[in-house]
Amino acid sequence: MKSIRKGKMWRRTAAAALTLTLILPAALPAAAAALTVGGNPAERAKEVLEKLESQHVSAPDAKKLSDVAIQAMIESLGDPYTQYFTPEELTEFENAVANRYVGIGVRVSQQPDGVYIAEVFDGPAREAGIRVGDVIVKVGEQSVVGAPLGEATSLIMGEPGTEVKLRLVRDGAELEKTVKRQQIQVPVVTGKRFEGGVAYVRVTSFSSDADEQVAALLEYFKSQGEIKGLIVDLRDNPGGLLDTAKEMARLFVKEGTLIHTKNRNGLDEPVTFSGGEVQPFPVYMMVNGSSASASEVLTGALQDYKAAIAIGTKTYGKGSVQNVIPLDQGGALKVTVEEYLTPHQRPVNRVGLEPDIAVEGGQVPELLTALRTAGVGSFSLELRRINLTVNGHAVEDSFRVLREGGQTYVPARVLAAVLGAKVAWDAVTSSAKLQSQDGSIVYAPSGTGSKLQDGVTYVSLSQAAEFFRSLTWSDDGQVLKLGG
Repeated sequence: MKSIRKGKMWRRTAAAALTLTLILPAALPAAAAALTVGGNPAERAKEVLEKLESQHVSAPDAKKLSDVAIQAMIESLGDPYTQYFTPEELTEFENAVANRYVGIGVRVSQQPDGVYIAEVFDGPAREAGIRVGDVIVKVGEQSVVGAPLGEATSLIMGEPGTEVKLRLVRDGAELEKTVKRQQIQVPVVTGKRFEGGVAYVRVTSFSSDADEQVAALLEYFKSQGEIKGLIVDLRDNPGGLLDTAKEMARLFVKEGTLIHTKNRNGLDEPVTFSGGEVQPFPVYMMVNGSSASASEVLTGALQDYKAAIAIGTKTYGKGSVQNVIPLDQGGALKVTVEEYLTPHQRPVNRVGLEPDIAVEGGQVPELLTALRTAGVGSFSLELRRINLTVNGHAVEDSFRVLREGGQTYVPARVLAAVLGAKVAWDAVTSSAKLQSQDGSIVYAPSGTGSKLQDGVTYVSLSQAAEFFRSLTWSDDGQVLKLGG
């Protein structure tokens, strides 16, 4: 049994009928023995708590005193990854790792006219007839137009079995839906196959069975025809279970060291694996600044063994391993027990991993660069609000469009990625130079064909089309189509 926590990584140290990793029982007597030396500090802390509870004029609550003491102990370590979880937090912890939550089963985005439905999962929202493109304007009797997204989603979520009434706008008409909340399982592994034999797999968490899902999806893609290239997208994947990262590495490397670990005694305890395989096609790992922990373990190993090329931006830099220890009184303690290095002993903690192919400009340039590198020759994009399709496939990435003065502007780096052009940024003049097989063109803030907004250069598509012969586009104010 594996166990995971979103954003963290654990080593499985003992088998038990629990959903949490257990530290080795042999460590507990040693820790208890240490407390008996030098006046028994544990008994001293207990005595102070009891005296305060029984004698202080404010009649303090014992639980509150205990919680404050626990938090102070943890903060004294200066380690952001060591945490105490109450029983309630432990449940949230497990649900977050497995991508489970109580709600209606939608992915949303805040838009000026309300909460936009970007994706509908299997669950009550789909059963109630809610669709992608619907806009929630009221939850119960409370308007969510202009409300912060966190505030709006907290109104939609709630206790399982309870109902929430939603007022929606669809194609200009208002309608109401009453939806019963339930526990939702958001897919951890998804995939699609692009033309040219390019397979794409997105992994959002190293959950207990993510490796099995990836393996099954890979076999399915192979059954559909020859794979010329595989993209494994680990962007925004905060980590999970170390065992899952090891099993996933076995899909691409026959055997070796996954990581070198350094414990409190400075000893190197390498994590090794065997019985793996080598794929007959190139593999590309997509990473960014939110790819952390187990994502970095897998990426670092595949880089070191030359089994994959990393594309994107530098990773987060979380190079430590935690044990999650269930407590007799309820809750759990998550403790950092090791730091790790890649197989070739590259550091990860606080420095991250550099990609082999660096991409600037955000989500869409990263995705298109990976697809082009893997073998996709041309692109056709369709953007409807924030929902983007690439060559007919819905993707979670998106980009902003400016529509001003009868002109449509897109980010220069998005346009460059569509065309396969290169972008050079001149910080002195705040200008962007795009160079393709058609030649090069410079977009400056003072020019008529571009706009600089929030540090991003946006390019007029009508003027760009006059220069880039391969560019095709159309925009009716609702749907933007872009190809090259």
